[in-house]
Amino acid sequence: MTLPAVWLLRSDEIAPGSPEARELATLLSAEEHRRQDSYKHTEGRHQFLLSRGLLRKVLGKISGKSPDQLEFDRLPSGKPLLVDFPELHFSLSHSGQWIALAVSCEAPIGIDIEQPNKPRDFLRIARHYFHPQECTLLESPPRELMPMHFYRLWTMKEAFFKARGTGISEGLGRINLARFHLGEGAEFDAELPDTDAWNFYYSMLPLPDTTHLHLALAGTDPALGELSQNSIRRGFD
Repeated sequence: MTLPAVWLLRSDEIAPGSPEARELATLLSAEEHRRQDSYKHTEGRHQFLLSRGLLRKVLGKISGKSPDQLEFDRLPSGKPLLVDFPELHFSLSHSGQWIALAVSCEAPIGIDIEQPNKPRDFLRIARHYFHPQECTLLESPPRELMPMHFYRLWTMKEAFFKARGTGISEGLGRINLARFHLGEGAEFDAELPDTDAWNFYYSMLPLPDTTHLHLALAGTDPALGELSQNSIRRGFD
């Protein structure tokens, strides 16, 4: 299996209480079952089950270990890791009905997806969180490109800080991606540590309802910059 790679799963592809869902439930640890039960709504419990089931089945296949025997821990930053295979780096993201998993065997990786499902005040959000040059990009004509630019910037920033294990509290505006779509890469705040050799991938995946799923990856794995659509898989395969 060639890594890095991405796996996508829709939460409505496996019904709650179905044989497939019950099989996934057998893979979860006692602690994961407790976390699942903490969700108040059936939808949240089901999505948690699918995300952990996807994580366990994919990492089990890559590592050659039974999915139910995998043990997870967390770094001091809170970023999760696979205890027996720390060289396998992974990241999960959820949006709407979609669950996404990214795996690398070279370096920490971050993934973020966004399924737009409601209107947003893009400029208000950008002026609060984004770099000034990114705000200028959003304000530039044609205005119909504003949603695409916004979601590209947002997902790439989220993926970057997830790969770092710090979260967006480091400051979304400390990375400038205004010219990424022109092939000019990212610019970083001079005081932001460890910004060498970062690579990014972004794609808009068409959905049946004529909208798009925005997907971004970030990490120091050199292969990220050469990722293709063939590296984006559906389901557990």
